[in-house]
Order: sequence, then C-alpha cells, then structure tokens
Amino acid sequence: MKGPGDRLCAALVEELATRGIDPAWIRVGRNATLPGAYRLGRWDLSVIKDGVPLGAITFKGLGGPSLGNNYTNRISDLTSIAFDVRREYASKELASLQPHLGLFFILEDSERANLPTRRSGEGYAAIGDGLSYKERLAETFTRFKKDGLYDGICYVTSRADESESLQEPHAEMSITEFVDGFVKKVFHLAEVQGAAGVTSLTFGEMLARRSDIQDVLAGLTSTPAGLLAAESAVIRRRRTLVQELRALAMSEGTNETVMHKALVGQHWLFGGQYIGVAARRDLMNLHEHDIPLISADRSLNIIELKGPEAPLVRRPRKNHLILSSAVNEAVGQCMNYLRTLDEMGAALGTLHRNDLNLDYDYRRARATVVIGYPERTAADLATREQVDQTIRTYNAHLSRIQVLTYADLLDTAERALAFEEDSRLGSEEA
Repeated sequence: MKGPGDRLCAALVEELATRGIDPAWIRVGRNATLPGAYRLGRWDLSVIKDGVPLGAITFKGLGGPSLGNNYTNRISDLTSIAFDVRREYASKELASLQPHLGLFFILEDSERANLPTRRSGEGYAAIGDGLSYKERLAETFTRFKKDGLYDGICYVTSRADESESLQEPHAEMSITEFVDGFVKKVFHLAEVQGAAGVTSLTFGEMLARRSDIQDVLAGLTSTPAGLLAAESAVIRRRRTLVQELRALAMSEGTNETVMHKALVGQHWLFGGQYIGVAARRDLMNLHEHDIPLISADRSLNIIELKGPEAPLVRRPRKNHLILSSAVNEAVGQCMNYLRTLDEMGAALGTLHRNDLNLDYDYRRARATVVIGYPERTAADLATREQVDQTIRTYNAHLSRIQVLTYADLLDTAERALAFEEDSRLGSEEA
C-alpha cells in the first residue's frame, strides 16, 4: 500500500501536468535525481527538460513517539540534500540555471508535537529553543527560504485520526503558494534554457569545467558518510570523462597524439588491478613506452596507444576478415618491448632499484595495444560484432599481448562505473 508521500507525489504530478508542464519532463522515484557537488542527489520528483534540471521536490514527514531524534535527522537530511545542489551550481556560469528546490513537509499534529521543547542549555542556541516542534519547524523552514536553501516550502499538518485532512498552519507555506511558485519558476527556467541554447551536452560541459574538486572534497573522507559522498562525486566525474573520451575518439582529426594527451593521468580506465603509472617512460634502453602501468604485484603492463582512426580489419578474401597491418605492426612493436624486458629486466631492475629507487618487477611483463574505433574505421567493412569476433580470435593466439579498441576500453570503464554508482545508491538507501 502506498504511503501518504506517494499519494501526494502522484497528485502533484497530475496537478503539474494540468498546469501545462510536459509530463515527459517529470520524473519520480529512482529517476528523480539532480547533480550535486558531493553525490548524485535523490529527490522524490524532478522536472528535467532536454537533460537540464528545472526543479525538484522532496517529500518528508515527522511523527511518532521519537520526535526529538526524528526531528534532528529530518533537518540534517533536508539541509544536506539542498546544500549539495546549491554547491554544485555555485559558479557564475551555472547560477542562472539553478533548479527550483521545493520541500513538501507533513507533521503529525499530535499532543507531543505541540508541547514546548527543552532549551539547549549552555552552549550554542538552537533554532526555536523552547518552542514546540510544530513551531520550531516553521522557524526552521523560514530560515531555509531566507538563506536560499529552498525556493518553495509547503508545510502542512495532519492528525492521525484524520488521515485525509491536511491543515495549513502558515499561509505563506500553503499548498497553493507552493505549487504556484514551483510552476512559475519551472517555466521561467525553461525560457532561460531555451534562450541560452543550453542542451544536455553543454550543461554537462559546464559541470565538468568546475575546477574546485579539491575544495569540494576537503575533509569529506573523515566519516563513512563523507567517504561515500566523495566516492560518488569521483564516479560522476569519471563518467563524464568517459563520455568526453568517446566523443573525442569518434571525432575527425583525432589521432594518437590527441588521445595520448587526453589519457594522461587516467590509468583507472584500464582496470582496478593497476595502482599507478611508472615514474619513467624510458625504463628500457632504446624504448619509450606510452603508458607503463604498474600492477599490485609490481609487474608491468605496457600500454601502446595507436590512433582511433587506425584501420582495424581488412577482407583479403570474400568471406573472411583478418586484422589490419596497423594492428599487426603495433603487436610487433609490443613484442620487441617484451623481448627487451625479458633479456635486460633482471639487470635493469637492480640498477633502477639502487640508483633510481624504482622497485618494479620486470619479469613476465605484459602489453596491451589500444587501437581504432570500430564505428569510425570499420563501419563500411564489418559490424561491431564481427570486428569484436576477429579481435577475440586474434587475442586467443597471443599469450602476453592483448589488442583492445578504444570502444572496448571505454565500454568496460563505463560498465564498471555504472556498477559502482548503483552499489553506492543502494548503500545510501540501506
């Protein structure tokens, strides 16, 4: 059976549609999310046009015997979720696009809710000290609006024996005022968005251009909740990076040099088994490696980058595909890297450890070739599935070298990030 919050949300969705808001813009439940500075914020209802948030509403209630603890928890939740969004839109570029944040709050109008609360005593005074919870909520909500945390607040009360009856103790926080303000702001933001030509792509670019990530994350990891929020922020930014890299790889004119520059410092794309990149790219005489990855066991995986425009397959005979000469040349290059490591690794390992303080294990190193983008270079010859099958067959005959396309690399990274994000949303719900 649905609770009162679900019924109110459904009624509000219907009212917003009646007021002219396109139902396709309205999202509820798990889909009602907003970008935040520390995590992806979960709201109960959001309005999003062309990928750009216009408004969001959270439904909260307070009742039962443990009003004190529940009151504190509710205020903490409401403060953090709204501040998270405000922090994300703090830059001048995003200020005019701040979504309308709404709070719909229901208080069980019990005898306990109307009794004066104890004063906080010595130390810092709390908002509404000595007032009833009913009055303290009104004081707090007034402060929320004054401080710009929420744009609109609906504050209603209901008695346990009158479940369908809602009272409005403060006219400025009535249902009508709340809905009117929300609809007006949503339409205004839709006009601003249209006039500025903001799309989901440009909006994402605005968010990605924020350069204060260190300030945002400072101090967060000191608590479990903060660590979870920090990890969520990192995941969100990495997903944006994957999208940017995919667009870059598909762009005409993007070559090996461009991709190499874009991948600097992003070793996480290759998997969690790597702890970093070697301090030097010229570990072996006569060779300079693109990205020498270090595994947890200190062994090497040499990443050899080629251009996304490089051909992947060719069809020498009518019915069969084989990999292109560009792929074979890259694999041959990696074979030479590995041969040098096998022949000189023991001696150089000792030298590097003693003179350079580099403790790597050069025995039985591996190599990975990243080359081509199927949709860009092979679309006229074969389907993505056929290209994947040809590469898989080729890899099956190699032991220490693997061939990947940029599409493979980015698809794998995106799936890993999606899994991590789902896991963290589940942890927050728990």
